[in-house]
Amino acid sequence: MVNQIFPNIFEIKIPLPHSPLGHLNSYLIRSKGRNLLIDTGLNFSQSYKSLVKGLSEAEVKPEQLHEILLTHFHVDHVGLIPRIKAASKEARLLIHSTEFTLSKIIVEDEYYLRGIADFLGSNGAPSSIATKLHRFHPAFFTPQAYVELAGSATPVADGQEISIGDYSFQVLWTPGHSPGHICLYEPTMKILFSGDHLLPSITSHVSQYIEDMDPLNDYLASLTKIEKLDVDEVLPAHENKFSHYRERITQLREHHKHRLIEIKNHLKTESLTAYSLASRIPWDVNYGSWEEFPPFQKYLALGETLAHLKVLEQRCSVKRAKTKGLTLFTCTPG
Repeated sequence: MVNQIFPNIFEIKIPLPHSPLGHLNSYLIRSKGRNLLIDTGLNFSQSYKSLVKGLSEAEVKPEQLHEILLTHFHVDHVGLIPRIKAASKEARLLIHSTEFTLSKIIVEDEYYLRGIADFLGSNGAPSSIATKLHRFHPAFFTPQAYVELAGSATPVADGQEISIGDYSFQVLWTPGHSPGHICLYEPTMKILFSGDHLLPSITSHVSQYIEDMDPLNDYLASLTKIEKLDVDEVLPAHENKFSHYRERITQLREHHKHRLIEIKNHLKTESLTAYSLASRIPWDVNYGSWEEFPPFQKYLALGETLAHLKVLEQRCSVKRAKTKGLTLFTCTPG
């Protein structure tokens, strides 16, 4: 399904099989001499067929794509890179340098993945989660997507301008959902391509999976960064376009504020691992109990819990202690 939402800007809804998100919004920016695609979709034939059909309705062939801009290197955004590159071998891939470096480490450095497993295990995650990260999703990205990326990736930087046809976009580095996440802003038309940073009703996943990360503070700072913009229309990677972006930012801040209070309250009576704590938090998912959560959903819940614990620890609201190889968190007095 394709929808021309502004002159020469097309929204193509790419189905995401086996994903509760339903679809990805891929955006085509068309001009006479240059065509840019924002994000791609999962690596499924059904997804690629939908992309090709949408491009065709916008009178663009896959081989006529000159650039693919990736808001971040998550599977539902990068999965179709190999198929697109097979059709358009000259297409450049644009991605923030932080995200490119992280994708390289994840794919090439087995010690990095082992470090993630050790970190999750020390926070109470069972081995079914800590050591089987690659099995959580039927389309979890393969090294092939990174190989395609590494072969022709062009790093982009915060504040950089990308001009296509009548549009001039500003790259905005918005870490939080991912360390190298970027948005695109067109100040004349007041358009913001928000990726997964800002969604109309879904709360962006903000997860900590190694010790040396502070994703929630990064995310909140990134919200403040885009709040200063003059935006009429937000074009997100999921759900539908919306205009109440400052109201949405306020809602997201309140959500995380409430979650911080909720976590702290759970720790007032006993010390818990992050995994045990995650099992007690009410998550907005369609499962009757924690036991029914698939491993991937438990991983997401644990990561979000850890991100919030990091902030509470910085505020001296909770403290940690090691006991028999496990990290236990406790609410501090006062």
